[in-house]
Order: sequence, then structure tokens, then C-alpha cells
Amino acid sequence: MDTNIITNPKKSSVSFNGQTIYLGIDVHKKNWSVTVYLGGIFFQTFHQESKSSILANYLHSHFPGAVYKACYEAGFCGFSVQRELSSLGIDCIVVNPADVPQTNKGSLSKTDASDSKRLAIALSKGMLNPIHIPDRTTEADRQLIRYRKKIQVQLQGRRKSLKSIFHIAGISIPVEHDKPYWTGNFVKWLRSIVLPETSLNTTIKLIVDDVEVFRKRLLETNKLIRELSVSKRYGEMFTVLSSAPGIGIITAMTMLTEIGNIERFDNFARFNSFIGLCPSEFSSGEDTRKGGMTPRNHSAIRPLLIEAAWIAIRIDPALALKFQELIITRTKKRAIVVIARKLLSRIYCIWTKKQEYEKGILK
Repeated sequence: MDTNIITNPKKSSVSFNGQTIYLGIDVHKKNWSVTVYLGGIFFQTFHQESKSSILANYLHSHFPGAVYKACYEAGFCGFSVQRELSSLGIDCIVVNPADVPQTNKGSLSKTDASDSKRLAIALSKGMLNPIHIPDRTTEADRQLIRYRKKIQVQLQGRRKSLKSIFHIAGISIPVEHDKPYWTGNFVKWLRSIVLPETSLNTTIKLIVDDVEVFRKRLLETNKLIRELSVSKRYGEMFTVLSSAPGIGIITAMTMLTEIGNIERFDNFARFNSFIGLCPSEFSSGEDTRKGGMTPRNHSAIRPLLIEAAWIAIRIDPALALKFQELIITRTKKRAIVVIARKLLSRIYCIWTKKQEYEKGILK
């Protein structure tokens, strides 16, 4: 009878060397839904606390030696999760939600688990293209420009609130003050109003107080942006971009911080597609039909370029001539989109060549 007992047997674990683990992550503030694919085979879906270290520990304990690839949709957390996962040895990309394949069944039944599974499947099949991830400095500078836009939105909101109150109270704004933006004289006029209703006076005063705070904050932000534009990091290219007609400090700095490295666009077509100054197209067989501007666009840059185009046709003779030709067969709004696209093409040219803009050039 053999009574020998092995008390410390050597433990062996499965090695996943040469295997790829695909992860689709539906990111939320407090928790994540994670779907795991081993190669092209579904393994499991689970929920975890929103900490990158927990996911990394899970992968290293369950799939030691494997290559880890993850993805999540761009959203509220920006690129912080991507940077954390990458630092832990997980190759992570961020994707545009509109680029993730979706079935009709999936669109009718949407859950965190189904979203993460959809991401994992697409990633395992190589169907996803990552969006550009800026460096930390560019992303930080970008926040300053975006903060300025938020201040403007707040000011516009206060003006709408004030106009609503005036309509209800039957108060007419004098013609010289009825402008789409706040002026010092308008604020003085508001301060001088005395109404019989105490609550109405108080409400108007509170709104005006808010406006003065936001106007002060806007001036401070503009000063910081001006300082940023002449810094070593942006000074050279800011001079190049601002040489284009209609491109002021805000438009130039928005482009520099939102786009970052222009060399990531191989050609103008890719650059234009990113900005969104290209028409949508609905073609089938021999029928070709082009619609309005594509709904996919950079929401900060495209409107600024449309504004810049209206200014450019008053500064650049070549663009002015082209605009006059266009309005013969198109509306002015459609014509200005073409001008904006031409202006963008020229901006791409001077940006890539690092040469200042020349007015009056036909092509």
C-alpha cells in the first residue's frame, strides 16, 4: 500500500503566448461592462468597477502571456482610460461611436452588455479604425479654447432668458441695444431700468450680475489664448494660419489645438472629411445625387470656417470673384460653403508647407 503523499505539487497554468484577447468596453463613470473575445470566439461578458488596474489584473490572471487589445467609444472620459490601459500593457484604441457596426436588432435592444459585445466583435474582426489621440499638452490647451465657447454659450443663454422676461413683462428693447451680443451700453441701460414689480427688478439684476461675471471671465480667457498663440509651441504655425483671410486668433487656435499634427492627414480629401465641408452623396447605378453637407463634421471648426469664408470674400479678390460666379446658379448659403471648402484647401496647403497665405491666387 503506497502511503506517499505529495504535499507541494508543482502547479502548472495554461499559457496564452501567441494568443490575442480582444476587449470591448462600455465605459461609464462608476462601472464598466467588458466583453472578452479569445481570438474570434466569445468568452464572457462581465461588469467591473471603473478601474483600469482591476481589468489588468483579471487579464494577467486569466490569460497570462497573451496580447491584449481593447477599445471603447469616445465619450465623457476622453482619452484618460486609453492612457491608463496602455500604461498597463493593454493596447487600447478609442473609436467614433458612429463607426461601430450596428444591426437593426441591436439598435432596438440596447444594453451595456450588448454595446460592449458589439465593440469586441468589431475589434476582433478588424473592423474598427481608431480616432487620433492627442498628446496631453495639446489636449489641455484644447480645453481652454472649449471653455471660452462654453462662456459664450452661457452669455447667449442669459440674453435669451432676459428677452423672454421682457416679452412676458411687455418691455421693448431699444433698437440701438437690440443686438445678438452684449455691449457695455446695453448693460448700463439694464441697470437703469426701474419697474414697479420688485421681483422682476431683482430677476433682471441677477441676470445682469451673471453677465458681468461671464464677460469678465471671457476677457481673461481671451488674454490667455493670446498668450498661448505666441508661445513657442504654437507661434510659428499661428502666424501661418492667421495670414489666411478671415482666420482670426480664435479660429487659428481652435484649428491648432483640435487638429494638432496636420501630417496625420495624408491628403486634403482626408482633412476635408474630418472637418466636414464635403457633400453627402446618394448614388446607385448610373444615378448620382449629391445632397447637403455631410452630418459628420468637426462641430467646433466647421462653423468657424463658414464664418471665415464670409470675411474672406471681402478680403481675397480671387475668392470674391469665385463667389460672384457661384451665386449666378446657387444660393448665397450654398455658394459660401464652396468658398469655405476652397479656403480650407488653401489652409491645408499653407499649413503643410509652412508658408503664409498669398491673396489673389486663383488655384
